[in-house]
Amino acid sequence: MTNAGAHSSQPDRRPDQVWTLGGPVDATSMRNAMGAFPSGVTVLTTRLGDRSVGMTISSFASVSLDPPLLLQCVARSAGSLPAFRIGSSVAVNVLANDQASLARRFASKVDDRFEGVAFDTDDCGCPVLVGAAASVSGFIDRIYDAGDHVILLIRACAVRRAGGLPLLYYSGRMHDWADTVHPVAS
Repeated sequence: MTNAGAHSSQPDRRPDQVWTLGGPVDATSMRNAMGAFPSGVTVLTTRLGDRSVGMTISSFASVSLDPPLLLQCVARSAGSLPAFRIGSSVAVNVLANDQASLARRFASKVDDRFEGVAFDTDDCGCPVLVGAAASVSGFIDRIYDAGDHVILLIRACAVRRAGGLPLLYYSGRMHDWADTVHPVAS
């Protein structure tokens, strides 16, 4: 299969635009397409002075095993974003499938998101949510501009795997792993 001549009828495209056959991709179309890709749900936490700060993030990925790096993408409009700066100690809490209420709480505009929430602290004092499927403690190594988001590159210093199944985010909603995923025969 070839694409010979496929580009001859294409309109001139700027490198900063994404196109469909009908023209540039709008935010709604992009969000709908990305909704087809399931992801886990995390709560990113840090300390700012004497208070704990946290926010729900579903855009999360492992970047490198050596050195151990991961990324979190955060909307520029996120109210908690100013607490997360280069050098900040952070904990990435991978939520378990029974922690949807925590995901909603840390995505809300409530003043004290930690009120009534059980957590321990890591060696840097960052909140680690009790019951999370896993957590990674580290520090923000770099911050990259990425359109209406920023990418936080986090260098991992400690990891914990508690077990259990993760909470999933798919098609704009949170899902329990057992209700969503069915193993494929090998």
